[in-house]
Amino acid sequence: MMGSENAVRQAGSRGMNEVNMIRTGDLIRAVGSVADGEKTAEKYAAHLRELFDALREEAIGGDFSEALARGDAEKAVRSCAAHFRAGPDDALPVAAQFRFDRNTAERAVRGAVRVIGIDWEFPDRRIDYLFDPTALRGARNHEWLWQLNRHAFWLHMAEAYRESGNEACASAFERQLLDWIAQTDCPREAWNAPGSAWRTIECGIRLMGSWPIALRVFRHASAFSDVSLLLMLASMRRQALHLLAHPTRANWLMMECCGVFTFAALYPEFREAEAFAKTACARFFAEMEAQILPDGMHNELSPDYQSVVWNCAANLYEIAREKKTESALPSGFVRQMQKTVRAAVLLSTPAFTQPRTNDCYTVPTANFTLRAAKLLPPSDEYDFVNSGGAAGRAPEGKTASAFLPWAGFCVMRSGWDRDAAYLCFDVGPLGRAHMHQDKLNINLYKGGEELIFDDGGGQYELSAAREYGISAYDHNTVLVDAMAQNRREPLVSREAIDAGWVSNERFDYARGSYEDGFGPDMARLAVHTRQVRFEKPDFFIVRDDLSSADGNAHEYELLFHLNTLSVERTDRYPGAVISRFGRREDILILPLTEDGEEEVTVVSGRTEPALRGWYVGRNEETLHRAATVGRKCRPAARHTFLTLLIPVRRDEALPEVRRDGRMLRVRIAGRNHETDLENLPYTKRDC
Repeated sequence: MMGSENAVRQAGSRGMNEVNMIRTGDLIRAVGSVADGEKTAEKYAAHLRELFDALREEAIGGDFSEALARGDAEKAVRSCAAHFRAGPDDALPVAAQFRFDRNTAERAVRGAVRVIGIDWEFPDRRIDYLFDPTALRGARNHEWLWQLNRHAFWLHMAEAYRESGNEACASAFERQLLDWIAQTDCPREAWNAPGSAWRTIECGIRLMGSWPIALRVFRHASAFSDVSLLLMLASMRRQALHLLAHPTRANWLMMECCGVFTFAALYPEFREAEAFAKTACARFFAEMEAQILPDGMHNELSPDYQSVVWNCAANLYEIAREKKTESALPSGFVRQMQKTVRAAVLLSTPAFTQPRTNDCYTVPTANFTLRAAKLLPPSDEYDFVNSGGAAGRAPEGKTASAFLPWAGFCVMRSGWDRDAAYLCFDVGPLGRAHMHQDKLNINLYKGGEELIFDDGGGQYELSAAREYGISAYDHNTVLVDAMAQNRREPLVSREAIDAGWVSNERFDYARGSYEDGFGPDMARLAVHTRQVRFEKPDFFIVRDDLSSADGNAHEYELLFHLNTLSVERTDRYPGAVISRFGRREDILILPLTEDGEEEVTVVSGRTEPALRGWYVGRNEETLHRAATVGRKCRPAARHTFLTLLIPVRRDEALPEVRRDGRMLRVRIAGRNHETDLENLPYTKRDC
């Protein structure tokens, strides 16, 4: 019996049609043509009874009412299916974001799927929705089974059918749908546990995308039977009831609510539709207000999940607008959407992507602004991003740089041109979820090229690579006695962060400190304070001050990560290294130390005694070897790393760098810079 069976029965009894005289035996016979065996037929019959009881007769039509009153199961099925086959063909918001792949469709028809980058072909073209190939080989990843049950491949099958009218697509879809209903009862409890096809996030994603889109397309197919169509509707209602009965939190709740709202808006024939929509919308907005920080960043501090929440809000708003019900949305809904997009625009790299922070793949900023331009009041900023800077207007401000004081992201940029230098400095908390141990991390870009990376942490698998990817070992920060930072709080800022932010025409400046533990025991060994100054438009000064917190001497090591295997030392500057990406731009990492004061290493692809020199790809790149540049000092109570990070164009002359005590003088591209290294936020020349 389903874990949400009580909710199903209660909702059904409240809407029970007292003239529904159809007998169970007749329902079983009606579904017999699509059922594999007696037990499956009984399950399908129960679904149909729930469906008939949950629908408003007057919305379906007189033939349906008459069939219920006379107990004519076949006529009830036929008339009800005819009504839903004849519904409007209005497109769903998710469809506009979908990119059709014919090969995916063709493979799915024969039971071959690709989930989180792992391929599997099921025998006899019959998908087993409770099977997980990662239990047999490779790193165990429960996401494979969960995400299989999102049925993304149905979108491709539906589009292939829409284009070609090939009934083989419809037949395969019907078989896969019926198998899913037959195989996947909702657990009584632990429905979000590994091995469950009814995890709430999947239910929400199904209801706002793959299921309604597939139904809207395949209802026109002769190979898709009336019974199967109605079973799909009945299952969608069960999933909506399940989501309403078991709400979660964070970005999951947004997808759950969006799924319920989508179902209710598309199928007002259900008695509970209005109540479903109101509940889903109220929950969604309450969570949106709680999750979106005052600076517009989502509290998980990941552009990936910022995009998830944004797209759920956009889906809900677009459907409400399509159905002429947007006036029922809470006041402030559009304002929250605008804040969310604004944060993404301010965070945007010169390539008009988002920097990878916490669990994150490479998110185009247009994922936000394309829909914003369609749904929200006009903005020159949206046009600017959507055109790649060719139209519209860049965000206005004192400078092109920005500080998001609740998220803790200090965005330093030389301008909004496509050739700009850019650095994102993280002085914020862990994030509500999907967090990495990466305080004081930096991402550095020049133009569209990432020169110092944060790789996004990899897939959600149980592996050493995943553990490495979310740790400070895989971020651009400091180790103490070969141990990485390890903190549990805070998850979210309770007030705006003071990063000492300065931004003017000549330079940007920010600072942050890490005072928490290191290593598995979270020992408070040292305090790490990082200051970053951007000497516009040419280079960045990074000052890392380490001081013992326990009175003992410690070995400190500074790390920078480059997505290349070609890193060379240069004799021109002691201890310096330069990348050889083979692209337009490289990065010169130049220590401002005496020769021999620090040990410099470049490591790629190491596995023992611990991982080092890896890029833990998330979606667009798989796990591969990279380069970790390390600088280690001898044990000491205090140590300062001073580093210049200088983007250099391939084959152009390297800069002239001279340090005279506390003063740094740099000549680069015909421009002179002079900076007091002991007073990075201010010098007299900055006035």
